[in-house]
Amino acid sequence: MSETSQDGAAATGSAAPPRQRVAVAARRAFDRAVRGTRHAGKARLGFGAVVVVALTMLTWPVTSVTPLAGLDNSWQAGLSLALARGVVFGRQVVFTYGPLGLVTEPRAVTGGTLILGLLGAAAMQLALVAVVLRALRRRFSWPIAALIALLGVTIIVSVSSGLPPLDEIAFGLVAIALAQPPARARQAARTLALAGGALAGLALLVKFNDGIGAAAIVAVGLLGGVGRRRHLATGALTFVLTTTIAWLALGQPLGALPDYVSTGVSIVEGYVDAMGYNLLGATGQWELLVVILSAVVLAAAAWSSLADAPLRRRVSLATCVLLVHYFVAREMFVRYDAGHAAALALLVAVPLTIPWRRGQLAAGGAIATGLAVASLAAFGAEGLPIGSVFEPGARLSALVSDVDTATSPHAAIASDAHNLQLLEAVPVAIVGDLDNHCVETEPVEVSAIVAYPQWRWCPIGVMQSYAAYTTKLDDLDAAGYADARHGPDRVLRQNGAIDGRNPTWESPAAMLALLCHFKEIGRGGQWQALARIPDRCGRPRLLGTVHSDSGDIVHVPLAPPGDVLIAQVHGLQIHNGERLKTLFARAAERSLVINNAVTFRVVPDTLTDGLVLDVPRFADYVAPFSFNLAVSTIEAEIDQAPVAVSVTFEAVPIRRA
Repeated sequence: MSETSQDGAAATGSAAPPRQRVAVAARRAFDRAVRGTRHAGKARLGFGAVVVVALTMLTWPVTSVTPLAGLDNSWQAGLSLALARGVVFGRQVVFTYGPLGLVTEPRAVTGGTLILGLLGAAAMQLALVAVVLRALRRRFSWPIAALIALLGVTIIVSVSSGLPPLDEIAFGLVAIALAQPPARARQAARTLALAGGALAGLALLVKFNDGIGAAAIVAVGLLGGVGRRRHLATGALTFVLTTTIAWLALGQPLGALPDYVSTGVSIVEGYVDAMGYNLLGATGQWELLVVILSAVVLAAAAWSSLADAPLRRRVSLATCVLLVHYFVAREMFVRYDAGHAAALALLVAVPLTIPWRRGQLAAGGAIATGLAVASLAAFGAEGLPIGSVFEPGARLSALVSDVDTATSPHAAIASDAHNLQLLEAVPVAIVGDLDNHCVETEPVEVSAIVAYPQWRWCPIGVMQSYAAYTTKLDDLDAAGYADARHGPDRVLRQNGAIDGRNPTWESPAAMLALLCHFKEIGRGGQWQALARIPDRCGRPRLLGTVHSDSGDIVHVPLAPPGDVLIAQVHGLQIHNGERLKTLFARAAERSLVINNAVTFRVVPDTLTDGLVLDVPRFADYVAPFSFNLAVSTIEAEIDQAPVAVSVTFEAVPIRRA
């Protein structure tokens, strides 16, 4: 026997020296402890997963999958319809939401899109619950952490209904990563780069501005961690790969991804310029104070919570708190109405995920409670009963109903389509005129396409006309109407606009293209049916430019017989200092006063696209769908104060349809 073998035998025998016996026993005890720790870790992980799933079920965010009529209901159904019909985002359809936007409001349009929407909604809710619960478990036992998470997430989901908590999930990932001890800092940064990059990539395809927000929050979080250059590169690569792979998996052509990004930027920029509105007035300004106070207090608390951490980490977490508040404030206050004010509830996630020190728990709880109370107050201000927020049984029941619909969707989809037909009330004659044709709707009612599956959908670009906020988007719509090969050959049209705007000037270049390429074939109730005809318009002819001093009235020249009169208004666009101001506030309201009698709010960037003023009677549509305004004078205002403008007039020859 070799010397080594003899030593091994002695080590395991009863005659082994005491030191060797102790070493062997210690090694065996260590092995048993490691195995026990592994089993305990797996058990804790499994238990945690069960709790997350249970809380997700009790806070289920999708309370209905039924498509309905109306402005918001139409774009919600339109997101599912676009994916089901293979429409290309960024080219054929442009909106704030992307090809994954249906996860925020799943609708029973087709079985496949409903399943995808519900799975996406479940993934988003699981992520929200998981980060909140993981953060709370640092300081609380399982029962207390689960109860706080249940109450907090319920308020977030119930009050901010339909608003995706993607930026808040990103903040939770950052807070968890930056709170890790030095021994785990490198692994935490790597996890944040991978998980945060993937989250931001998917968020970009859900809602474009939320994707930008999530990416910014994750990037700042990575700057506060170790190995920031390497992990920033990893996060950026993950972001790009996730976006690209998901885009292709959703059936979107790779070449259209740059268009989606480009038009998404136009939508975000134009929204700030065009949609600023304060419907809540002076009585609603308390919510602005809540957001400002929350931003200051929670940023300071985040800084203090990492008192033992490096300066860079503290700065990073405090900055991320401010970023979350900034993006929520943009959601709330650009268009300040009850629906957008509900975004206040998203801030509840911030105090729930900040890595509070033990001495700060009371303060953290007070802040979270204050934000929750403010959110509930905003909810109650809408006239909704506070009791409807805390209904875990109803949400669990909604989950069961949603799953039941998704597993057997055909009957529900057919029933919903029939009910939607009753809501839309399109006359039978018009329905027949549109059957088996390529149809677009104006200005907003995409739900009508969902109601009649026998119609093909040929969107022209921006999903709803009011959202053509820029010349780039307006030109996209105009090209869609002018395109006889790929554009619609029928248009189902209502007459209406939002915010006191003129429907003829909603995407003005597109409306002129509509007039030039479509004639009326039917009319009834609130609907008008149009059919494509050969282009009946000639090239515009310059009539001249009129300059006005502040407060002066611009007198409109008479249109030549047989011509459409259009105007390009210069002087109301947003420039320089005001552009910088819109980073933090609403743009000033622009208006045109027509004939010293009627005031229309206008979209600043499309005022030079050619506003239709006068249309010959033989070429116009019949009232109330007519385009002619018989304009004799124009006055320009910013925030109801007269301003100087230059107006260029052109005449467009038009033939009888």
